[in-house]
Amino acid sequence: MELRDTIKSIIKEYEQKDISLNERNISLPKTNKALSVVGIRRSGKTSILMKLFKKTENSVFFPLDDDRVFPVTIDTLREIVKVSKEIYPNEKITFFFDEIQEIENFELVIKRLVEKEDYKVYLTGSSSKLLSKEIATQLRGRSLSVEVFPLSFKECLDFRNITLTDILTEQEHANILNNLENYLNYGGFPEVVLEEENREDILKNYLDMVIYKDIVERHNVKNTDSLRLFLKFLINSNTKKVSINKLANHFGSMGVSVSKNTLYEYLSHLNDSYVIFPLKKYAYSLRESSLSLMKSYVIDNGFINIYDFKNSSDIGKYLENAVFIELRRKGLVENQDLFYYEDDIGEVDFLVKQDEKVSNLINVCYNLNFENYDREIKKLVKIGKNIGCNKLYLITFDQEREIIEEGVLVKAIPFWKFTDLEI
Repeated sequence: MELRDTIKSIIKEYEQKDISLNERNISLPKTNKALSVVGIRRSGKTSILMKLFKKTENSVFFPLDDDRVFPVTIDTLREIVKVSKEIYPNEKITFFFDEIQEIENFELVIKRLVEKEDYKVYLTGSSSKLLSKEIATQLRGRSLSVEVFPLSFKECLDFRNITLTDILTEQEHANILNNLENYLNYGGFPEVVLEEENREDILKNYLDMVIYKDIVERHNVKNTDSLRLFLKFLINSNTKKVSINKLANHFGSMGVSVSKNTLYEYLSHLNDSYVIFPLKKYAYSLRESSLSLMKSYVIDNGFINIYDFKNSSDIGKYLENAVFIELRRKGLVENQDLFYYEDDIGEVDFLVKQDEKVSNLINVCYNLNFENYDREIKKLVKIGKNIGCNKLYLITFDQEREIIEEGVLVKAIPFWKFTDLEI
């Protein structure tokens, strides 16, 4: 079949495709610009655009990772546009391009469609570069981006038809906690949330797909063994400080030859594809912050589960990782307005900066008790006083209380209520 006929066939398939999709708590801004929906594969980006596509007249949806048009190039994209105009010769088409990052220099075609021909264009991609200033510059400011993450805990409850209310019965409360424990272990990928069996296999397949499609294939990584070992180490070390230099030496002692520069490249690729988020220490000097040890956070707790040998002491890191992703979902970006903090007094899990000031300090503790009170509360209050921040939070599994320490209020909030908290 010729390329033109294949393109027509795929366009027709999506026109006729019936969809029944759960609603996400994500609203796309109305715009005449190009709108990019960006996030890790299988997080629901395509479903969000498919729902909009089905409501939009004179529209074309095209999946650019379809094997029938492989290898996809900028000429393929031009041909899709040409064929679409032939199908709708006298109409203003709305284009939906899924997994646009498959095409090198795609922004040249999008720029023409948006700026010169005044078409509406929606894009999805699994690369954070779609959010970059580079793309905005190419499109001369005529682009907006929305990040999509796996489901929040509240969305997981919605998918299971469980409603959170202000007053819960004892049974309802127990059901919420049971679902929360499940969420902390298996994460929020939509298919995993709806699947009671084979969840680990699904998660392994997801991670393999991201590694191959978004890192190995896209960046032509040759030493896949060292990449996988590095990723496994970062996932196992999540919420802890990591030194790339020491790690390169450690790998060398194991007989794995990989330079620190290569590990930094791997880290950049993993971050770009929304797998790993490196968090730096907050410092008043940009240089000091950039040179600090990073903490590693993972896009979804399900990935931690498949690589991790859990024991009771690990429960807190699952909660902390979930809190980090929730902060990212709220629009905070690591190393721009979200950091960890450390000084001679102690450490705070998350520091939020707004308008060049520290606005929030957040600790995460699965269960506050006598043994950890000094670390989680007293040190948090002292650090808050030292840096002039009085919005202090402790995110827990299920404890809720207001704590006054040295005349300062610390709000302890259960994670299942944290999703509604405005930061």
